[in-house]
Amino acid sequence: MNAADVLTVFERLNLEGRADIPIGDACAGFAGWMAANWEKFEGDDLALLTSVGATLWPERFAQRRK
Repeated sequence: MNAADVLTVFERLNLEGRADIPIGDACAGFAGWMAANWEKFEGDDLALLTSVGATLWPERFAQRRK
């Protein structure tokens, strides 16, 4: 599987309505998963995953203010 394949999965889940969860739940779930697996990540993988989390974080607060 390559990056384009994964993006297709993301798009399909979104179109099918199966990715419609509150951003706060997504952020908390992602943080919980990362915390449980933190020791498994290093280098570029850790940097990428923490960047994803950091991107979700302000979106969560933006949704809470609406």
